[in-house]
Amino acid sequence: MMKIVNRIEINSGLEGFVLLDRISETGATTIIGEKRYFNDPVYLGIESLAQLGAYHVRFLTGFENHAFLLKINRCTIPAHHILNGSYMLKGTLVSQSKSAFCYALQADKGNKVQIEGEFLYATADYDHMFNKKILQPHYRKVFACLQKESKTD
Repeated sequence: MMKIVNRIEINSGLEGFVLLDRISETGATTIIGEKRYFNDPVYLGIESLAQLGAYHVRFLTGFENHAFLLKINRCTIPAHHILNGSYMLKGTLVSQSKSAFCYALQADKGNKVQIEGEFLYATADYDHMFNKKILQPHYRKVFACLQKESKTD
């Protein structure tokens, strides 16, 4: 008889990349950021929105849990599939439970919505897979840097 194993693997992203240039506002239910793209594919815009939401979840939980994107429930993208110029990224917390957070996220260029969707996040306790001594200071530092006027401060 064959044994079926269901497993979820979560990448901490420490060796990855940050696709946000700045976080300009953070409140109890909102987060606003900025990103400048240079003829980039639209999936980088979706990843920027995902990162913005995850940083808000971390902020709301005091960076005490690992936060990750669980699912994109809905997402609309521009027909041309290329992002160029400055975009304002906005997130609004729609609902939450103890360990799940639902956001309406959008990327605007000028006064026009370019990407928008509903993103679902979850949190997990730090443990042997999510080392608190590494992850917590990392995310706190990146968040603090993004809240400064520029990445070089």
